[in-house]
Amino acid sequence: MVFEHAFLRELVALKDEVGVVSLYVTADPREETAIRPVWEIQLRNELTAMREQVSGWPERDRRMAVLGHLDKLEPYVLELVDPAASGIGRVLVSPVSDDDVRTTTLQVPVGTCAVLESTAYVRPLVTAMATGAPAGIALISRDGVRLIDHRYGLAEDVYQSVFTLDTGDWRKMRGPASPSAARQSSVLFDKFQRRVDVNLHRYLHAIAPQIGSRVGQLRWTDLLLVGDPKLTETVAAALRPMEVVQADTIIPPSLHAPEVVRHVSGTLAEVRARRDAALVSQVKDAAFSGGHGVVGLGQTLALLNEGRVDVLLLDENGRWQGGRGPDGFLYPAGQVPPGVPAVEEPDLGERMIERALESGAQVTILTAQTAAELADHDGVAAHLRW
Repeated sequence: MVFEHAFLRELVALKDEVGVVSLYVTADPREETAIRPVWEIQLRNELTAMREQVSGWPERDRRMAVLGHLDKLEPYVLELVDPAASGIGRVLVSPVSDDDVRTTTLQVPVGTCAVLESTAYVRPLVTAMATGAPAGIALISRDGVRLIDHRYGLAEDVYQSVFTLDTGDWRKMRGPASPSAARQSSVLFDKFQRRVDVNLHRYLHAIAPQIGSRVGQLRWTDLLLVGDPKLTETVAAALRPMEVVQADTIIPPSLHAPEVVRHVSGTLAEVRARRDAALVSQVKDAAFSGGHGVVGLGQTLALLNEGRVDVLLLDENGRWQGGRGPDGFLYPAGQVPPGVPAVEEPDLGERMIERALESGAQVTILTAQTAAELADHDGVAAHLRW
């Protein structure tokens, strides 16, 4: 399935006081699978630990409901761990109290774990979105333009245009017969090439709206223009004020979309790192100047509770603890207001992600390198709506 924020919001809407089972598997094709894949062993161990924990619950009805539901999920578990199944990252989410089972696959790792909570566990998916956010790759050459959509490890061609030159109305170029015929031929060739270049320039300008429309339609976070710098600069100029990245790399036209992505994967990673770093810098500047930004766990939670967060920024390695009040408000550990009967939240990061998605906010998981800029602020920040 196409994995988007809407799917995440559907998952966080799944709530069940009896429990929601969330299973994640990363099927690494490099692992030996002759007998039993490593990821199956890992998931089975996680499920065994879950069963042992549930078996110790005093409430018999809830205990039997969860254990019975896990038994019903066994056919889906077999699909999750099947070496022949598609997808590197495989996900299953299912509330205990009904037969609803949501599954999806991605071509990026999601870790391997089994979680039982009153809500769906989504942090691995959010992290996967950060590492594989939708991006466009435009191959620009003298032969034409080719667009590739790259998201969550998948790559496919979405548009192609061939540059054709109509020379029917050009007067035939012919020089006088003379000893200098070779020099005349060279001059005529240069003149012809200049005409070709002018028409190619016009073509690239005319094709720019086609590229721009797909940026919006496919919600590309980044757009990479690949090819001769003179050609990519022409397209970049035609797309302004849209921000693009030019890569001086020649890609053989015969390569399939996934092979193209492998050629530019390093550049894409750098682009995303710079984009996230710029966002962190923007949020910090806004926070310290009284603008639409906030840093630190306490202040971010306060504004998240008010629904004012537009983009939530979290360190990928961050672990936070706190409490949740009866009104659903979240508080850092040790900062619950006096008299508020808060429930302990050992995984406050997951709760923050849920709250952000429920309010329609975006969530950006920052790499350790980028999040270092927030080391003095708990690894948490947010861009605000107002």
